[in-house]
Amino acid sequence: MIELLVVISFISVMILLILNVGTYNNKLRLINEERTQALFYASEATEAVRLLDWDTLVPGDYSLVLLGDTWTLNPGSQLLDNKYTRNINIDLVDRASFTNGHVYGPVVETGYADANSRKVTVTIDWPSRANTTGHEELETYIYRWQADRWTQTDWSGEAGQDDWVLENKFATRDAGIDVATAGVATLMSGFLDWDNATTTATYSLLGSTLVTVNDVFEKDGRAYVATASNSGDELYIFDVSDVNSPLLLGGYNLSYSVNAVVVKDNYAYLATSGSNELLILDVATPNNITQEGAYDLIGDTDALDIAVGDTEVFIIRSNYLYAVNISDPANPILSDDFPIDDSARAMFLSENYVYVAAYDDNKELQIFDVNNPENLGASSSYDIVSGSTLTATDIYVLGNNAYVSTQSNSNREFFIFDVSDPSTPILLGSYEVGYNVYAFSIVGPYAILGVNNSNEEIIIIDVSFPATINKVKGFNLKGAKYLEQNVNYPYALVANCSNIYFATSNANAEFAILSTQESDCGYADSGVLESSTFDTGYDEVVYNWIAWDGSEPADTDIRFQVASSNDSAGPWNFVGPDGTSSTYYTNSAQEFINYTHHENQRYFRYKLFLSSQAGWQVPILEAVTISYSAYP
Repeated sequence: MIELLVVISFISVMILLILNVGTYNNKLRLINEERTQALFYASEATEAVRLLDWDTLVPGDYSLVLLGDTWTLNPGSQLLDNKYTRNINIDLVDRASFTNGHVYGPVVETGYADANSRKVTVTIDWPSRANTTGHEELETYIYRWQADRWTQTDWSGEAGQDDWVLENKFATRDAGIDVATAGVATLMSGFLDWDNATTTATYSLLGSTLVTVNDVFEKDGRAYVATASNSGDELYIFDVSDVNSPLLLGGYNLSYSVNAVVVKDNYAYLATSGSNELLILDVATPNNITQEGAYDLIGDTDALDIAVGDTEVFIIRSNYLYAVNISDPANPILSDDFPIDDSARAMFLSENYVYVAAYDDNKELQIFDVNNPENLGASSSYDIVSGSTLTATDIYVLGNNAYVSTQSNSNREFFIFDVSDPSTPILLGSYEVGYNVYAFSIVGPYAILGVNNSNEEIIIIDVSFPATINKVKGFNLKGAKYLEQNVNYPYALVANCSNIYFATSNANAEFAILSTQESDCGYADSGVLESSTFDTGYDEVVYNWIAWDGSEPADTDIRFQVASSNDSAGPWNFVGPDGTSSTYYTNSAQEFINYTHHENQRYFRYKLFLSSQAGWQVPILEAVTISYSAYP
């Protein structure tokens, strides 16, 4: 009997349990059905809001109404299926950062108002058949703009395209920009094909009598040749407009040596061994040269080199630097003098500094501050080969680099220094020539060396990268056209992109010309390129950022400005980040474009600015990208 009661009780409990499980499952099914319906209504609202016109997304609470095939917003919430209450809340958005009118970064409680973002929160509430209150919430962010990008990666199609059609063309460029290589916009770097260079002419100054030439200077198609004292003239002027046939225009007899010559305007300024170490000649009429002025420096030491500024000439003797005022060339006046440590050999004037190459045991390079010619001062010096007495023979300064040559030694004979801070010259690189370097000149990325190598009297080296100087070409003058004599050492030379004018130790050819066969080597330290006009296709548009790829060596710059207009023909007013023409976009990694200046301007152009103060190293642009967002 007891066993029967236990069985009946167990069966009763199981029945109740089964009934409860069934009830729970039914309740769970109802909840899932209701929640699924609620999520559908919430998703429907979110997608519908994305289709609405941006101007209707004003902060507030709303319901949705479908009119035909168009959704519209009505104020307040709405009841769906007599059960689900749907509310659509639209709210403003704040972000953490602000630059150039652009609000960006993570969403924060209090920050910068983002006029182009909205927060949409859809809530669904309903009384559940499971005797509970159901609630679902869906939150999303809507952005007004859909970002797009425009990129240019090739400019080799050249200029002449006003509107963007061909991807490798653009509107304009100046002579400083080089686009010859596909995929690159850079500066003209002055490349020359030295294989085409050849001697074109020589000139014998006194027949078969050898005349020692001390200096050669070229300006505006005329070459000025300064010589040691001889039985003829010590200054010769040639018309070298035809490099195949130099024409002697005139000469001047001083009866003493001219060690250096510089011509400015109509005057030739001479450093001499005479009693007047500075001599000023009027060379406007080469066949009738007249003395304009002169100055006798204290003592009998020869003047060795000369440099000419705006109102001052600077002269070196063995151990002194002089500044002489030439405001009135007929009446030069000594401004100041300053001692040079040991023996000066050559000089170069660059901005407010005079650079001197000297014979010294620890100061082969010496730099002097000449900003105030009436108060000259030493700036710095450099011991090129520590512990050795070395003769520096020539010097040249261009941009931030100083170039120094020396006589042959156990070390090297050509050196490049960074003199961006003249008080602290820094050695950048050197080159083993193996011979005396008598003189040199810089043309484009090349140094042209005159050396005492009987097999290669002129050597060309590439100095684009001072740490890795490379030989480009050597010229054997004794086998060259017009130069048959074995000894043709170039004691003096000057060069431009087209020609090398040099003096030789050949009695039948003291003056000679070597032509590169190039009319213009094309080196530039700056250049500007303007793009074609790009049509975004939208009247409501904002510009997000500009970015670029390429290389920017030290002391070179890649900069941009952007212009926009509602007319494809412009006008084009190029501005930088602050909306003015005085600033530039310089950050390669997505720099924000000024928002308000270009807002709702359908057409745009960019302008590229390249510059270099790094000798012969140049910046290279490989791609530029502009991001914009349009609201259709």
